[in-house]
Amino acid sequence: MMNKVSVVKTQIASKPERFMPDWVLGLIVRLSVVPGLWSWGRANAGDDWLDVSPEIISAVGYWQIPLLPDALIAQIAVWGAHLTALTLLLGFLSRIVGFVLVLAGGVYIFWVAPGAWQSAIVFEAVAFYLFARGSGALSIDGALAATAR
Repeated sequence: MMNKVSVVKTQIASKPERFMPDWVLGLIVRLSVVPGLWSWGRANAGDDWLDVSPEIISAVGYWQIPLLPDALIAQIAVWGAHLTALTLLLGFLSRIVGFVLVLAGGVYIFWVAPGAWQSAIVFEAVAFYLFARGSGALSIDGALAATAR
């Protein structure tokens, strides 16, 4: 008679995962962007929620972003900041938002403030993390991914 030995594999988390779980890192990264986006959007919105301030429209004229009218760019920037802050707060569509923020950071570096690329590159790194890794398990995206398995 032959003895059968069953081997039970236990999955041991890697050292970085034991130090900082991915759900914690995803939560910290996405929530670190929310206050800045929300406060910038509120500072440049008009008194009415559906309006943008005239100052941001005149500032867009100096940015020299090609192809779109200044008022439309101001609307996209202000309401895009609000929308991305809300979606990141919930952890919804975080990879798409991360990609959009990478593009927005590129616009900022090349057209808005080329001299401030050193600080903008930090924002780009956070946005790229969101694009590459998502918002982590403690989010709507994480819950949807867990139920799809």
